[in-house]
Amino acid sequence: MRPCALISAICVAAISAATASAQIKIVPQDRLKAVSDPVLSADSAALAFGVRHIVAEPMNEDDMPKSFVFPFTNASDATVRIHRLVSTCSCAAAICPVKELQPGESSEITVRYNPKGHPGKFERKVFVYTGEGNEPAAVLRLSVDVASGADLSAQWPVQMGPIRLRRTEVNVSKGVRSVETLRFINVSDAPVCLQCETAFLPECLSFSTEPAMVEPGKEGLIKIAYDPAKPGLKDVMKVILKGLGLPPSKSTITVNVP
Repeated sequence: MRPCALISAICVAAISAATASAQIKIVPQDRLKAVSDPVLSADSAALAFGVRHIVAEPMNEDDMPKSFVFPFTNASDATVRIHRLVSTCSCAAAICPVKELQPGESSEITVRYNPKGHPGKFERKVFVYTGEGNEPAAVLRLSVDVASGADLSAQWPVQMGPIRLRRTEVNVSKGVRSVETLRFINVSDAPVCLQCETAFLPECLSFSTEPAMVEPGKEGLIKIAYDPAKPGLKDVMKVILKGLGLPPSKSTITVNVP
């Protein structure tokens, strides 16, 4: 490379690194706390909620949406109006049928939770605002525990006979020993023991699973180890799984060497 070209390349790399560094922002701890546990507005004392935190019974992703009610009363001596409700997730929609309350009047906020597409344990929050400021008058919490539904296509999009995977490609770096992993789930009603066609496996690759036998409904781990000291390296290598009742073209994991 010519000196001028080398200097130019170094400058471009330095500018790119500086730009990437400038894009990384450190969020102050007080700002994080302001989101998770915000300071309440002056109207917080006016809204007397019977409960502010509901722990829902365990749900399944295939369940129909469920509603949870947070009743409250205007405990002040002035009119209070619910200006807006803000949820931390679109899966938890909040409504308030009576938004303007005279002193002593009661209303309720209903949170309708849709578990579809949201498996896992979460705490959803609803911020209740009585004015246009940034401080809510109340924070309502809904804790949910949602099990994965029968439709696993979103979480495990790749179907290979009795198993589903999130992806079918891994990358290894030339000259660097590594072990790449792929998670899978057994969607059949019988145990699965994955193996590969060793006759077509390059010597630089080795295949194993953990555990060796995966029970129905359980997850497993495919481990592909790369050893640069052994021959057979190509830009694109194929690991063909067997025992899935599928042709090689539909049961192949691709190992790329960028």
